[in-house]
Order: sequence, then C-alpha cells, then structure tokens
Amino acid sequence: MFQARLLRRTATVSLALGLALGLAACSTTRESSVVAAPAKNSGLSGDAPVGLVDLAAHKMPGSMADYDLRARLLTLAPGGGAAVHPHAGRPGIVLVVKGMVIEGRGNDQRVLRTGEHWQETAETSHWFTNPSNSETAQLWAVDIVPKKK
Repeated sequence: MFQARLLRRTATVSLALGLALGLAACSTTRESSVVAAPAKNSGLSGDAPVGLVDLAAHKMPGSMADYDLRARLLTLAPGGGAAVHPHAGRPGIVLVVKGMVIEGRGNDQRVLRTGEHWQETAETSHWFTNPSNSETAQLWAVDIVPKKK
C-alpha cells in the first residue's frame, strides 16, 4: 500500500512538472525589451477602408483644430438603445463588435451583426437598439466632434 501511494504521488508530481515545463516551452509571449521594430510592413491586412464619410458635406465651421476625433466602445444593455438623432456636423463610422443591433433611418430598418458597420453622413438621422432580452451588444464608434470649450 505504501508503494502504491508513493507511485501515485510520484506520477502526480511528474505530471504537474511535465505540464508546467510544456506550458513554459509553448509560451509565445516575448519580452518587449528584445523585440525589434519591423524593417518593413508584413503580415498586415485590412488596409482597405470599411467606410468613408465625406467631411466636406458636413460644412463644419472653423478649422480641423476646432474638432476632435473621438473613439468609443459603447455597450448596449439588453433592450437598450439610442433615440433618433442627427449627424449633420458630426460624421462617424460605427462597427458592431459584439451582439446584434437594429438600426433605423426613416421608415427603413436593418439588422447588423458582429463585424458589420454603418456610416453616419451629413444626411444621417437614425436610431439604434439592442433587440436581445439577455445579451449585451458592443459598438466601436468613431466620429469627429467639436472640441468642448
């Protein structure tokens, strides 16, 4: 009986040590102090824009120095949403990064799922909502807004 316990304990310790060494050997994290900057671009994709918004159509007063480029990660609770609002003077692009969202413009509605986006142009007046009863939705929203004074 003593030998059986010793054998089990030895096997357990060996398995734990082997697992730890295996995980350490598989680690792909490199220390930032030993990583050199790439000499040229490589392994990069997705350079084509998902959407372009004509800034001239917004007829924004002043100069670009009067505006900020704002990026936000918005979370929509189940059943949550934004009421109808315009985007004249506040152009943007919104990407659904989690869940599903229904966007409405006038009498038109559409369902957007993870990975899909919409553009907010000078003519955009819209609303959006998370139709789920249980799951949150997340939106990555980037827009140009007047600086707060």
